[in-house]
Amino acid sequence: MSFLPPFIHHRPLQLEEALDLVSVDDVPYSGGTELLLAMKTGLLRPDSLVDLKRISDLSEIAVDDGDLIIGGSATHHSVASSRIVADTVPVLAEVASQVGNPRVRSVGTIGGNLCFAEPRSDIATLLMGLSGRVRLRSSRAERDVAVADFVVGPYTTVREEDEILTQVRIPIVPGQVAVYEQFKFQERPTVGVAAIRLEDGLVRVVVGAVGGVAEQFEGRLADLDPTEISRSVDVIADIGGPERYKRHLTEVLIRRAMERIGADS
Repeated sequence: MSFLPPFIHHRPLQLEEALDLVSVDDVPYSGGTELLLAMKTGLLRPDSLVDLKRISDLSEIAVDDGDLIIGGSATHHSVASSRIVADTVPVLAEVASQVGNPRVRSVGTIGGNLCFAEPRSDIATLLMGLSGRVRLRSSRAERDVAVADFVVGPYTTVREEDEILTQVRIPIVPGQVAVYEQFKFQERPTVGVAAIRLEDGLVRVVVGAVGGVAEQFEGRLADLDPTEISRSVDVIADIGGPERYKRHLTEVLIRRAMERIGADS
């Protein structure tokens, strides 16, 4: 049996208090579904954990200035069951309802999912396709970063050690057609594909889970070739299958997603 290493547990009530606590050795967390596993295996040994769950503003789901706002501590379940999400970006509610298992969905958070940068993340793949942004705040400043620029490698993001991911912001595009296809035989996908019809008539296809980071492709529907895309993406052979198998699945899911996009056009 693996045990957690010793650490100090902070439980701030205000964001400003939390910002004063976080550092390279003082790690913010909310759900902790990935973090605690990493600590049990010895991959991480922080001096303290800064628990964000009691900061109510960080679990907010709202609409502001044309964006859907998801607080960094909002759980997958709260996103999946939110009427606001269903009315504005319904594909996000659909995907959030399929993350992990019921325990993970009830505890795991959108912000934690992105910050951990697990390569097989449905959420990161979809948010990249939806032009999502994350809002990062420290005691020094606040900044917005596109999800496409936030995750830079497996388990690696551009978040500074003293920053907290406070919000995910997704542009609301009335009538937008967006679909997500995945294949998984365990709790994480082997392949995930998002397809979004953009306002200018182009289609964006994002392929995730097969490699270290999600990759996106844009073009007119008739010009995007699923075979060519599946051959060009970076693929890592792992427990999900060998390279050839994962490329085949990628092509199949891209075709399905593009057919759905075409049927809704």
